[in-house]
Amino acid sequence: MNRSEIFLNSFNRIEKWLRKQLDFPSNMGVSEMIRRIKKKTDFPISEVEYDLIEFSQLRNAIVHNKIKPDFIIAEPNQWAVDRIKEIERKLLHPKTIEGYTKNNVKTFEAGIPLRQILYIIVEKGYSQFPIYQKGKFKGLITTRGIGMWFAKNSMEGIKDLDHYTALDILDADSKRDAVHFLKPKDYEFKANNLFKANPRLEAILITEDGQRNSKLIGIISPKDLFGE
Repeated sequence: MNRSEIFLNSFNRIEKWLRKQLDFPSNMGVSEMIRRIKKKTDFPISEVEYDLIEFSQLRNAIVHNKIKPDFIIAEPNQWAVDRIKEIERKLLHPKTIEGYTKNNVKTFEAGIPLRQILYIIVEKGYSQFPIYQKGKFKGLITTRGIGMWFAKNSMEGIKDLDHYTALDILDADSKRDAVHFLKPKDYEFKANNLFKANPRLEAILITEDGQRNSKLIGIISPKDLFGE
């Protein structure tokens, strides 16, 4: 199979996918389908929009401008072939967040003393503490939130650290609820979009059904998706 055949096969599958998202409209070009899907869904269309529109023109040149059956004017280079296959994977076979789930995700009870939280930070390097009370999610404590708590309370004088619990930290943290819940089968691009749309978002918590009080099975932080 030559590069033109590989390119056309991949593009045709993408075009069929585009039409499926819009209930198979008739007589609608690729550019218009992309524009409508961008408004309708969270799929990462904007990331591939320019290349797809360019590739639609290349497809037309390959299909409609043949001099003879075995000779075409426009032959896609290897970059175009690799890129169209990459776009096909991104749109037709998007990655889920299931890979971020774990068998045992550490959660913490609301009554855990602040001193113990600090010990865990030093000894285990944890930076995020999902806090639960009687099975219900109360909020997410982060090292940033703890730092803010110390800053706010240092002027008034801090008592013995055993006097304070996770709830005291949460009560003082305006970003305690800066989390979003997803389920394992949700797509990774959805998590990407959530972080990009909300710079205040501290973490995405993965539960079995995407509900806040269900069993926690994974945590995604911005650095997990975008690096440091």
